Order: sequence, then structure tokens, then C-alpha cells
Amino acid sequence: MKKIIISLIVLLGVSFTSVAQQEKMNVLFIASDDMSSDLNAFGNPDVYTPNFDRLAERGVVFNNAYNQAPLCAPSRASLMTGYLPDKTGVYDLYPTFRDALPDAVTIAQMFKNNGYYTCRIGKIFHQGVPSGIGQPGHDDPASWTTTYNPIGKDKTDEYKLVADAPMLGTYLAMDCNDDELTDAISANVAISILRERTGNATASAYGGYMQGRVNPQPFFMAVGFYRPHIPYMAPRKYFDLYPLEKIKLRENPENDWDNKPHAAAWTLPLNGGATEEQQKKAIQAYYACISFVDAQIGKLLDGLEEFGLLDNTIIVFWSDHGYNLGEHGQWQKQTLFEKSSKQPLLISVPGMPKGTATDAIVQMVDIYPTLADISGFDAPSDLAGHSLVPLIKEPDANWDYPAFTLQARTVNPRPREGGSKYSFNPRVGSDNPTIFGRSVRIKRYRYTEWDEGRLGAELYDYEKDPKEFKNLADNPDYQDIKKKLAEILHANFGN
Repeated sequence: MKKIIISLIVLLGVSFTSVAQQEKMNVLFIASDDMSSDLNAFGNPDVYTPNFDRLAERGVVFNNAYNQAPLCAPSRASLMTGYLPDKTGVYDLYPTFRDALPDAVTIAQMFKNNGYYTCRIGKIFHQGVPSGIGQPGHDDPASWTTTYNPIGKDKTDEYKLVADAPMLGTYLAMDCNDDELTDAISANVAISILRERTGNATASAYGGYMQGRVNPQPFFMAVGFYRPHIPYMAPRKYFDLYPLEKIKLRENPENDWDNKPHAAAWTLPLNGGATEEQQKKAIQAYYACISFVDAQIGKLLDGLEEFGLLDNTIIVFWSDHGYNLGEHGQWQKQTLFEKSSKQPLLISVPGMPKGTATDAIVQMVDIYPTLADISGFDAPSDLAGHSLVPLIKEPDANWDYPAFTLQARTVNPRPREGGSKYSFNPRVGSDNPTIFGRSVRIKRYRYTEWDEGRLGAELYDYEKDPKEFKNLADNPDYQDIKKKLAEILHANFGN
């Protein structure tokens, strides 16, 4: 009899293990618009981000994650399809990836095809900001079971914006609470959906409470926050976290641009001609928006914990690209310097190591194969990236893949004196010619060609020059590494 009982226990144990292995994990896919790596978890203690710190404690911080284009539409199309922009055909803000790839399967679509409830709240594919808030923008209906397009007071109060240095971004410290603004509404919608799907009590429109029924279908929930994209709008309390007298301006030597090609610049004149006080106000407003988004991420983490979902939910946080705050006199995005080519990436996977960081060079197109790998799904065989699971398991694992980033520049036929020769945003299909900057980043170096080198090249040695002040493209001592990186660049772009 004893042997029979032991045998039953063993069989039951195998059964429970089998069920546990077969259980599908949920995915919370959090995006932020135009957020740089100016976060405490990424080495900037001047920015107050306690909830990013909470997320970092639960997963892996990727210190060197690079976008494939430092502009919203091409970056998001690339990330969501797993292809480089040369394959998606999206280089500017106008086309969608379906124009070139009608049969592509997005990350969300992969989960949907595998029985998941897929939900988009806010901005995941391209939407104009602020014009597109409350609208679907360049959304991809095939990716989602359902979508939500929140709109808040930040949209209706645009007429109050301060625009003392427009090239740096307009801003407004708002006298309101978080829940009146679009991103907070997005977080609240997400919490409501989680509450409903986990069968927790909800208020009924007819009075009293309704006890829901647990929905066994796993979810892929994408929550896309609009901030800190311009206009910088957040409740005043977040601005108060950053007194102007404590804001630090970026270090830029006077001869910084003596050795850089004109095409590398997006902000001309440098710093948009803004005064130091105007620059500090723009940084203050940008940081305020980061802290506001951080608070909304805190709501999502609290919701997962409250509803018992933390131990069965993969969490991915990403931004579409980085952001310049005066580095090299540049502001916002659309440059191939580190500050806009790199952005935060955090991944938390239940049952895998947490509270770690890796300095490996990774790309945003790596997210797709990573989620497929973790979930046991078959991803398209021609994805441009690689699964990050080896780095999640071991941050110092052997990893030797480069990262590729491009930026289009459309010629401005009527440039202002002292301004850029290129338009504010690229427009590939216009009558004016468009050139490309294409860049490759490896552990120590970045190499960039503008118009295949006809308009200049850049080479930076980050071991000796982490702030990119010395362009070594013409330095005779670096020609061997330049040739090697040029070969890697030419072999990979266009695919």
C-alpha cells in the first residue's frame, strides 16, 4: 500500500510539473515615447525613477540597447516586426510597414496567433504627438484583439504651452492630478482590464459590486505612454523634483564640431540658440515627464502584485529611441550619436535571474526573438535580431553581435542662414533628395557613414572618448578598424 501511495505522489508530481511547464506566461509590454537612458537604473542618479528601480530589481537592465532608427515610426515598425528599416521600408513618419510587408507577423500578432488576448493601450505603432493622441495613428489591426486610445487634459491644454525655445521643446507644469492626463488614464485602463480578467470585484454601473470570472486566456498587454515626448507636460509636483539651480548642462568643448560632418547634426544652430536658463528649463521639463511616466509604471507593477500576476508575467520596458539634451549642442532625436541611438531596455522573466545588468551590445530587434524563445513560439526565420535569453540567464555570457542604426536626411531647398541643410523630419518620397546616415556599434567603437561616406564619416573610440568629442575617421592609426567596421556596415544594411 505504501508503494502505491508513493507511486501516486510521484505521478501527481509529474502531472503538476507538466501542467506548470505548459502554462503560458502573460506579457506586459510597456513602451515610452522619446525616453533616453536618463534613469537611475541606467546610471543617472539625478533623475527620480523609483519604479524603474523596482522593475530593474525584478529583471535585467540592458545598458547598451540600440534602436534601428532614432525616429518614432521607423523605430517602432522595426521593433514590432523584428526587421531592419531597409526591409520594413519605413524611414520617415508616413508609410506603414504593411506597405512593403503585407504578410509580416508582428510580435503582438505572434502571441495572438498562439491563443493570447492581445491588447493595445495608447501608443505602440506610430502616432503623431500631440496631434494623434486619442487616435489610432499607424496602428496595425491584425496585431490586436482590442485597442484603447485614451485622451486627457494634456491634449486639451496645449494652448497653455510655454515656447521660449521651441527647438528644445515646449512645456507646461500643470496644476492637476495624474489621473487627468493621458498616460495615467492608460495605466488606469490597464489596471481595469487586469482586474476584470483576474475575477476581482469591480464596481457595477448599476450600483454595488460585481464579482467577475477568472479568464484563463493568457494576455499580451501593450501599454504605450506618450511622455516624455514633446510637449513636456506633467503635474507641477514632478517639475518641483528638479530645481533649476540643480540642473546640470552638458559638457561640450568649443571645437566639438570642427571634426564632425554637417549631416551629423539635427539641431542647428547648436542648442537652438537657447540660453543656459532655457536649456535648464527644457531639461527640467523632460525629467519631470520621465518621473511622471515612472509613477504610472508603478501603478502597473502594483496592479500585477495585487492581482497575483507578478510570478506569471514577463515584463518588457522599452523606448523607441533615445534623446539628446544638449550633448554636442543637439536636442531631441534624429542623430546617430550615443544619446539618441541608445535607449532603455529592461526585461523581467519569472523564474530567470533578476536584479542584474549587462553591458552587451544589443538591438531592439532582439526583443521579438527573445519573447518567442521564452514563450516557445515559432518566430519568422528571417528576423534580424537574436534571442537575449543567454544574457538574461548570464549577463556576462559570450555575445558578439553588432548593432545597426540609420537616420534619413531630406534636403531642405530653403535652409536658414546658420541652420541645417536638411528638413526638420525626413520625407523620403518628396521631390527633394534624401540621404542616409548608417551606423554600426560594437563594444568599443561606433562607425557612421553619411551618404555612403560622400558627406563624411565618423569613428569614435568609447574606451578613450566616451563623449564622442574626437572623430577618428581620418586618423591614420584607426584605418584598420575603420575598414573592418565599414565591411560589417555594408554587409548588413540593405537586408
